[in-house]
Amino acid sequence: MSKPPELRSLDQLLSLADNGDYLPDLLSRIEANNVEMRQFAQDFASSAKGKITITIDMKTDRFGQVELVIEDKIVGPKPPKHKAVGWLTGDGALTTHNPAQSRMEVRDVGGHRELRTAE
Repeated sequence: MSKPPELRSLDQLLSLADNGDYLPDLLSRIEANNVEMRQFAQDFASSAKGKITITIDMKTDRFGQVELVIEDKIVGPKPPKHKAVGWLTGDGALTTHNPAQSRMEVRDVGGHRELRTAE
């Protein structure tokens, strides 16, 4: 009498779910996330982070039958946050100009232009 086959790898366990339909679906969603991460890295000229979480809840009865409940979560890269810089004025308002720096006024001096050469 031959020994029954043993499931020893994670992909063999995952292939049991949904009569074999779960694992190909999971791999397809992982590949789509990989494409999204590559596109993100190209679009934002930076690295992209993602995360795959697989949870397997196991329950066995007194006869040795094991029930597996598999959940997964695939998280793609998050777009960069929108940033801005402003300064507070003395009365608490927000301004685009640093109040600690003096501002140089630019004014028109008329149509007279003179070119000088370095000596």
